[in-house]
Amino acid sequence: MTNFNKKDFNYQGGYLEYKGSYEGQPTYDEVYGTDKIHSSRIGMPFELFIARFKYSGPFTKSVFVKQLIKNFTVEEYAAKRAEGGFENSPLNILKLNDEKWYYDTMFAWSAKQRAKDPKKEYVFCAYDHG
Repeated sequence: MTNFNKKDFNYQGGYLEYKGSYEGQPTYDEVYGTDKIHSSRIGMPFELFIARFKYSGPFTKSVFVKQLIKNFTVEEYAAKRAEGGFENSPLNILKLNDEKWYYDTMFAWSAKQRAKDPKKEYVFCAYDHG
């Protein structure tokens, strides 16, 4: 099993990918087929999509990556992502693995937002009252 290496993350245009090698990593020709890629990409390892960070909120890239590195190997995360469906979306994978971390992060951010603007309502789930 391969541990994540912070230096092998690539963040560009809101997309976080992992470019380090790991066991079972597909190549470009396995993913797209040899007729759909440039010949220079044949046999090259395909980067693992980690997550997209589109909106600001409690789960920033740094919070997400810290939790990911702490709880998963590259192969474990890749296997979860390969299963597909909502349950295996990037944030939900981390949430299902450690719900306490998820809700603690959510509530801490919510409390911080309330402190900034006490008149505004910040309710994210059935557990977020108060």
